[in-house]
Amino acid sequence: LSAPFLRSLALRRGAGCASASASISVRSFASSSSSSAPTVVNVPIDEARSMTAKALEMIGWDESDAALQAEIMTSAELCGNNQGLVKMYQPEMMAPAPGASKPVVERETATSAVIDANQSPGMLAAVMAADLAAEKAEHSGPISVVCTHNTSTSSGQLAFYVERMARRGAVGVALANSPEFVAAAPGGRPVFGTNPLAVGVPLPDGPDGTPSHPFTFDMATSAVALFGVLSAKAKGEPLPANVAYGKDGAWTTDASEALDGGAIATFGGHKGAGLSLCVEILAGALSGSAVLGMCGSKREAKSWGHTFVAVRPEGLVDNFPERAESILEAVRSSGADVRIPGERSARTALERREAGTLPIPGKIWESIVETAEKGLPK
Repeated sequence: LSAPFLRSLALRRGAGCASASASISVRSFASSSSSSAPTVVNVPIDEARSMTAKALEMIGWDESDAALQAEIMTSAELCGNNQGLVKMYQPEMMAPAPGASKPVVERETATSAVIDANQSPGMLAAVMAADLAAEKAEHSGPISVVCTHNTSTSSGQLAFYVERMARRGAVGVALANSPEFVAAAPGGRPVFGTNPLAVGVPLPDGPDGTPSHPFTFDMATSAVALFGVLSAKAKGEPLPANVAYGKDGAWTTDASEALDGGAIATFGGHKGAGLSLCVEILAGALSGSAVLGMCGSKREAKSWGHTFVAVRPEGLVDNFPERAESILEAVRSSGADVRIPGERSARTALERREAGTLPIPGKIWESIVETAEKGLPK
């Protein structure tokens, strides 16, 4: 995809896409059993977002927190990321933790901060941290670091946060650790989280002043994201080969087996394990979250960590956006099959906005609708 294509995407980002003729009733799904749910349903984008927000309110979140989490999950779903609405497949996992409260800044300097999430979801703490890092870099930078700890759930698609930082003119870097689902090597017990990292880079606006779509790169250091495994289980699909282990330490393509006593693999063998270890240290130890060897289990401790770094490029170099775009264009034109990270997601999001609907696995949509109507099972 060309730079003009990515700029054109920015024009469409805020456009409403709901279609009344495509609306799906709550009752039709609420009365269905899991076994009879359609494989995939096409749901108007605004309805997917509002229904998810309603479901989150029904399980205990206030209106603003529910709306923000729904926005983040729907954004991930728009671009085909597996950190999206699959989180609502087991809505009890998204319910407020006992004693949860709003995130607060507990330590702060002009260019750094640590946020105690107070057992709020990773998504809420991550938005607060990304915004604070971008603000500090802008006013006191050129570099700032903001960490979070004591979050109770995943922050989802990290690209959402670094893109948010890049739209404010900062290079954004995000690292996140999580409970142990990933083994460092075949036959080992899970020690790492899926430990993703992401980078967002501001690019120059178009000749007519049209805001550009930032370059983003977002990857798990595991061979597959946890919610990719959960999504495969929800869809009844096999996992790709060589991304997960069963209880016996051998490769498995059965998502249920990987989740029940097995483990996810790191990507790229020892190199992926090394990157995952670095994220564990920088997002876990540095943030003050639960770390291996200092707690019985990161899952039980429920203190997930993030580290956000914001860099104002103008404090280091002139014309950074143009220099970054020059590199991207050179790489893009270096071969017929070369694809820049993030372009496929941008294209998917554009296509779905133009269609006005999201394809959602039937079981996941059924779970969202039933939760929006009834809340959690008693």
